Amino acid sequence: MKAPRLPSPFRNVRQAPRNFTFRSSHVDERALRWKSRKEALESEVNGAAEGAPRKVRFRQGAGPGLDRMTRIQATRSARKRAMLRSLAILVVLLYAAWRGLLWVETTDFAREYLLPPGP
Repeated sequence: MKAPRLPSPFRNVRQAPRNFTFRSSHVDERALRWKSRKEALESEVNGAAEGAPRKVRFRQGAGPGLDRMTRIQATRSARKRAMLRSLAILVVLLYAAWRGLLWVETTDFAREYLLPPGP
């Protein structure tokens, strides 16, 4: 005799979860007209109304990301800019911390925070 299976608190990815889909018996006439009108316009714009095949357009010229070396150079320059940006932020934060320490030392806070309490 097999032991009964207990429901797991974890989701089982091998089984699809139970779903409920509500299908209404009401059909909206306006929605159907709108859908057919939209499909007709899209087919006309794409050229399917005349039976002509869709035109395929290719990019002309050399732009960034077209060949491998251009993509590699763009990635390297983006990394370099990000590194310089983070270095500049670090310098600004270090300067602000240093100025803050100088301010604390020159004000009355120095007695409370930096000097040990006297007898």
